[in-house]
Amino acid sequence: MKKPAMIKLAADGQELPADATDWVAVKLPEHGLIFTATQINEEETDQESLQTQAVALDLLGATDWDLPTIDELQLLIDRDRYDPAIDTAFFRDIQSDWYWSKTPAAWSSASAWIVSFNGGFVYGLHRGSDGFALAVRRVGQ
Repeated sequence: MKKPAMIKLAADGQELPADATDWVAVKLPEHGLIFTATQINEEETDQESLQTQAVALDLLGATDWDLPTIDELQLLIDRDRYDPAIDTAFFRDIQSDWYWSKTPAAWSSASAWIVSFNGGFVYGLHRGSDGFALAVRRVGQ
């Protein structure tokens, strides 16, 4: 899988060079997505609480944030890295732990898909389990 192009965004939404040191979000222009550059929770939390935090987020002057789908979240897996398996030049303070998607697991609505950024694994977990999250905005292409 080809690594998506990434652009750092300042708090005012302006695009920044890749070597910028003060950014709040990461744009994936080929996919029409903007992710938070850091996780939205400091402590591990269940999926429902993280969904609530994501939709309440006010960042870049926007309030249409959400948890990513599993397809969106998988775009961030950097298969050339591990511990964490995400590009740390763009995403900072990422735990080598699991991150929630909003996509329900096929076998039970009580479970959802997650990405473990320890090794880049994708699997399902009960929604009451604690984990982390990045928020996403869908802005078109």
